[in-house]
Amino acid sequence: MDYQVLENDELKVEVLNKGAEIKSIRSKKDGTEYIWQADGKFWSRHAPILFPIVGKLKDDRYSLNDQTYPMSQHGFARDRVFSVSQQETDSLSLTLKDDVASLDIYPFSFELTIEYKLIENSLIVRYLVKNRDENKTMYFAIGAHPGFNLPLDNQTTFEDYYLEFSPKQTRKFIPVTEEVLLKTDQLSETSENKYPMTRDLFDKGVLIWETPGNTRVELKSKKTSKAVVFDYGNMPYLGLWSPYPQDAPFVCIEPWCGVADSYDSNGKYDEKLGINRLAPKDEFKSCYQMTFK
Repeated sequence: MDYQVLENDELKVEVLNKGAEIKSIRSKKDGTEYIWQADGKFWSRHAPILFPIVGKLKDDRYSLNDQTYPMSQHGFARDRVFSVSQQETDSLSLTLKDDVASLDIYPFSFELTIEYKLIENSLIVRYLVKNRDENKTMYFAIGAHPGFNLPLDNQTTFEDYYLEFSPKQTRKFIPVTEEVLLKTDQLSETSENKYPMTRDLFDKGVLIWETPGNTRVELKSKKTSKAVVFDYGNMPYLGLWSPYPQDAPFVCIEPWCGVADSYDSNGKYDEKLGINRLAPKDEFKSCYQMTFK
């Protein structure tokens, strides 16, 4: 079987071995499917994991120690088959390690584990990144890209929903170029914490905010009790995306530990905006929680 199942009394979750990607989160109480079902007319993925980069590199390459490496948008982990390292009825861990092919484009010995755990109507997702090298610092980014069906029921429309941040505070917003590189010279601060889901919201591409500290992001509507709620603490960026100008019936809510290149990036991986550094034999951990109402 090319996917694994975890479930409890509230939810049934299916996770693909390829990319450790969530392919379904379904309510056992009313059958609601929350995850986008990868209709290629709009977007042929469900919820890819972004590693070892988030977003796009300038010219789809980076340099490190006087060598240049190719790397396509969002990295390679989403297209690799993970192995099951732990499985219970309501929890699952999948692991990916470096191999000959990965070392050609990413010269680090790594171990990436994705842990899924169901607690009532919530799914907790944990990222564990290990630097397996004895003497070399490792650089990486990692992030989530789950797509959610919108609307969440048959009585509402896409435009009936809105995204709300809490706590209410000023956050930095980073616009992007047509090539989806960051316009860091046009960064702005916004105290807006509520964003109606309109098609025009996405006319400039993905929306990106800095989200330092504990953050809650809710996708909800005043016309239904159906909602998706994110809670996280150490994922310093959030992306929001839906294809434009198509009337795609989904939206992606994406907490990230890392971000795309700026348009004026020098291409050096160890100097990249938002890059994470791991000392030899060290380990990085991050997590977020999704609650489904």
